[in-house]
Amino acid sequence: MVDMSDKHYLVECHPLMRVVVTAAVGLEIKRGEYVVLRFKGCEDIGYVRGLTDDPQAKAIAISKAAPEDLAKRKEARQWEQEALASFLELLAKHNLSMKVVDVHAWVDRNKIAFYFLSEHRLDFRKLHKEIGMLLGCRVVIKQIGIRDHARLIGGLGPCGRPLCCTAFLTELRPISLRTARRQNLYVNPEKISGMCGRLLCCLRFEDEIYPSPCLKNDAKSKVPDEEDWDEGFTSHDEADS
Repeated sequence: MVDMSDKHYLVECHPLMRVVVTAAVGLEIKRGEYVVLRFKGCEDIGYVRGLTDDPQAKAIAISKAAPEDLAKRKEARQWEQEALASFLELLAKHNLSMKVVDVHAWVDRNKIAFYFLSEHRLDFRKLHKEIGMLLGCRVVIKQIGIRDHARLIGGLGPCGRPLCCTAFLTELRPISLRTARRQNLYVNPEKISGMCGRLLCCLRFEDEIYPSPCLKNDAKSKVPDEEDWDEGFTSHDEADS
């Protein structure tokens, strides 16, 4: 068993697979490095995005990725395409309305994941069994939502910065219009929706503060009431007249 440090890192093996990782004792890793991960009986290589406060580590970084590890990663990417071709052939055979958007193989080839979009829930048990037997490894076939697809594609949000789901979020939690109303935001779907068409993930960042009693006594007490906003304020038109 590998001893672990008390630091936790966010490591990305794939845009749809980000895991909280702790490093083996004695291993110093930093943002921007590639590391070899071990979890659930498989090994993969991931990119260190930085430290995280999330204490729920799912994997262990056992070493920094050496040139030979990166070469294996490149070979795994080539095998992914061969596996994807086989998967699409079986998909056509079973006539499933499934749009495959990406594939990810673990570097040791003991596991592979296929990600797809569909408007309906599908029964792909026969497909899963056949592709598993054909590839000789553990197979995950995962239906993703439109928000996950936006994370996969990437882009810029209305703030001009990279999408939060692409940059740092580890999970995409549900967001409701109640969240916007609680923050006294103007509920205009075009203004508070992201490129995925769903409500902006950033609406959740301050949501826990608003119902908190301490807000009323602290930060909120420093904000003037709406009827006081115009007091002492002179518009440019008034100033010029």
